[in-house]
Amino acid sequence: MIRRFLPIALSAAVLAACSPVVQETEPNEDMAHASRLPANGRAQGTLSRPDDVDWYKVAIARDSGVLSLHVGGIRDIDFVLSFRDHDGRELMRVDETGVGGDEVATDLGVIRGDYYVVLSNKNPKADNPTQKYVLSAKLESAAGRELKPNETQLMASPLELNGVTRGHYYPISNLRFETADQAEEDWFAVKVERAGAFTLDLDLSGVPTVDPVLEFYDVNGYKLKEISGEGAGQGLSFKDFGIRGPAQYFLRLRRRGPRMGNPDVFFELLSELRPYEGRTELEPNDQRGDATPFDKEAITGHIAPAGDADWYRVNAATSARTILRADLSAVPGLDLILTVTDDIGQPLQVIDNGIKETPEVLTGLGLSNATCYLVVTEKSGKAADPRNAYTLTKTLAPWQPGLEWEPNDSTATAQAFKVGESVDGYLAPKGDVDFYMFNVYQKGDIVFDLTGVINVRWRAELYDQDNKQLLAQSAAKVGEPLSFDRELEPGTYWLKLQGTDPNLNNVRDKYTLRLKVR
Repeated sequence: MIRRFLPIALSAAVLAACSPVVQETEPNEDMAHASRLPANGRAQGTLSRPDDVDWYKVAIARDSGVLSLHVGGIRDIDFVLSFRDHDGRELMRVDETGVGGDEVATDLGVIRGDYYVVLSNKNPKADNPTQKYVLSAKLESAAGRELKPNETQLMASPLELNGVTRGHYYPISNLRFETADQAEEDWFAVKVERAGAFTLDLDLSGVPTVDPVLEFYDVNGYKLKEISGEGAGQGLSFKDFGIRGPAQYFLRLRRRGPRMGNPDVFFELLSELRPYEGRTELEPNDQRGDATPFDKEAITGHIAPAGDADWYRVNAATSARTILRADLSAVPGLDLILTVTDDIGQPLQVIDNGIKETPEVLTGLGLSNATCYLVVTEKSGKAADPRNAYTLTKTLAPWQPGLEWEPNDSTATAQAFKVGESVDGYLAPKGDVDFYMFNVYQKGDIVFDLTGVINVRWRAELYDQDNKQLLAQSAAKVGEPLSFDRELEPGTYWLKLQGTDPNLNNVRDKYTLRLKVR
């Protein structure tokens, strides 16, 4: 949501043309002798010598508001504009221009009472005792506005929930900090008083010359997430930040790269807080400890920012053996990867079958009263367009005899079955290897039949119990079945199935392996 606004300099000129004018009353070089400046008006004065200082008192007659100040530059004078509270304590100091330049203070949060504006000169050679400057003030409603000073977590402005908060990337430097080069930043408090789980979506409008960075912090000051833009003038968008209320979080809005600001164009930070329904990820979920519970059949998420990793916790809370299947939809411009880990985060399978903009499929993984995690990442570390979400679906089905039980990619995890039986499985993902173990109790001729599947050229290897290879057979072509026989003595044997090319796999079609005695 981006609107057009009058530049502050133009707004000040319009205000000056129709607002009451007061003249400074000398002496006004301290708080006790401050001249009057109307909250919606202007004052005229002069700096009679280089070290002259002019104080103005602004009386605020409403409970809350946002005050903007503008002083027009004049010859020889390098203005410094300071804004102070009723005790004279400095709240903001602005010195963004040189000799002859205007100075602007925006988004000053005020309440009922007196404030002070102090004008001084930084040019020791100034000699312009007669030309008058114009100091303008404009008071507006505080609703939906940034309230400066808000450059620390402790001073954070309230974020307008389910609405727009407007402010400025200005001033560029925060001169109240010990280091004069300290860049200005804005903090916002996100306070949810209701109990329950919620998701927060944020959209930040772009502002010319400004490259924004938005950071999320918890109440203890731990940084939870950082979102950066695509360059100066670009906005930001972040979806599905998880909040478990009642709670308070903080947003830090800063600028990246060259220290740029813009006093003329508002940024608009649009927020939407929704009750969580279990159908979207809950950011931050970048590590196992913060994984989003995946209780429903489908869940959506976003790869943002660049390098994002989304963790989902899957519970198979049953003593029965269960098969997990998962499907990850494609996202325009991205090459997604789906990783399955065990309950402590160790990878079990990495699903990276497709090229960019193609889905990924976990054909089946055996679970037995266990927790596992599904992790969605992007191969090159890019971020998605915030409008493009992925969908991750899962099914948990009881395992039945005759179905493959993954993982079975080594002799240690080989799946046992009997001569005279058959088993259905998938050769997937890329590089998949399936081991099966069987016993022969009487010497005989054992026949191995393996159905063909599209995109796979089979290779089968037979090993005895001493891990000695007895034979190796390959199908004639991709998609063709493989059949062979071997006379075997009583003992334990392993059969290894794989493709002749590790890149050949099939997530769609099951194979059937059958052993029989001839």
